[in-house]
Amino acid sequence: MSDIDIREIADCTCAGLRRATRRITQLYDHALVPVGLTANQFSLLSHLYGAEMMKVGGLSIKLLADRLGMDPSTLTRNLKPLAIKGLVADHADPKDGRARLVTITARGHSKLKEAVPHWRGAQSELNEKLGAGATKQLRNLLDASFAIFET
Repeated sequence: MSDIDIREIADCTCAGLRRATRRITQLYDHALVPVGLTANQFSLLSHLYGAEMMKVGGLSIKLLADRLGMDPSTLTRNLKPLAIKGLVADHADPKDGRARLVTITARGHSKLKEAVPHWRGAQSELNEKLGAGATKQLRNLLDASFAIFET
């Protein structure tokens, strides 16, 4: 095993991203505890809200999964608790009865509105700790990375 250089492995971009992501997710999860949402659930609700504001009329599981960079089966599992709480709903796509469209409900709107100030607090804390400029640079790098590896 002498051909393994632990210093090279310790500089792994994937490991560093995953470590940072876990820590940042903890920051947002903690901020959202008072409203009973996780950072992931907040993101799902906000994407569905955005689709509604753009008059899309719901997003298919596949399209939403693509936008989030998730596997459709993982997305379906993540939507289940939101559906149980009545925050999202799904219905048949009128253009393709085999596909399901997911929408945010009125209850989901209320929950998102309640959560936004808590999310803003986490966002401010991250900007404060990392610096607004560095946060913006990070966001740009993450967006570029996502676009490059888009399937």
